[in-house]
Amino acid sequence: MDLVHAISLGIVQGITEWLPISSSGHLVLLQELMGLKAPLSFDLALHLGTLVAVCAYLRKELLGIARPVLAMDTKSEGFRTAVLIAIGIVPAFLAGYFLGDLFESLFQSLFAVGIGFLITAAFLALSRVGGGGRRVDAARALLIGAFQAAAIAPGVSRSGMTISSALLSGVEKGSAFRFSFLLSIPVILGAFAFELLGSPIESFGVEYVVGFLASALVGYASIGIVKRAVLSDRFSLFSVYCAALGVSLLAYSLS
Repeated sequence: MDLVHAISLGIVQGITEWLPISSSGHLVLLQELMGLKAPLSFDLALHLGTLVAVCAYLRKELLGIARPVLAMDTKSEGFRTAVLIAIGIVPAFLAGYFLGDLFESLFQSLFAVGIGFLITAAFLALSRVGGGGRRVDAARALLIGAFQAAAIAPGVSRSGMTISSALLSGVEKGSAFRFSFLLSIPVILGAFAFELLGSPIESFGVEYVVGFLASALVGYASIGIVKRAVLSDRFSLFSVYCAALGVSLLAYSLS
């Protein structure tokens, strides 16, 4: 893998991790087109980049959660949000633990990736009729978390599924955006730690640093795009892209 490959994969990861178009599906597709199989350690570097991006973007919200949690201020909004995040991450960890092998097998099939994109397209299209003035509560946190768990499959967008499910359950747009991205942090961190322990990084070169930086910088910009799309009722427009890509992958895999 050379620097061009590293930059290309980093940019794709930064764009697609947060835009509702599935990073896993695009990385599978791009590596297929490049005839490249990036090592797991490089994939971890890319995910670390997008994790840094979301933590930087939501730094005020994270501080607003950390302070009351450390002070055990159980009546504060920050503590309440922390409890809801804890509830919301349960489905993803259960799915990863019990269905990990099944999800991993799907990454070997372009047909499965195509189906994943079509699922994402359907939920994005439906999100247009959602939204309201409700807050995230325990039931909605669990529901949103269940849709996040489904996004472990390639082609199924995490942000697409979580934001769409939040909007469809009546959650206010700004709250849907914030909770979706806050919910992603412990899940990505947990997956990163699990993969790192299972396959420690023995060595890395400059391509890892370049890929990490590309992923982080582009990822930060992508989060802002998603926020504007949600607040301006344009989030569902991403469904057109996902549907077109899903149909194309199904046609290619069946040809």
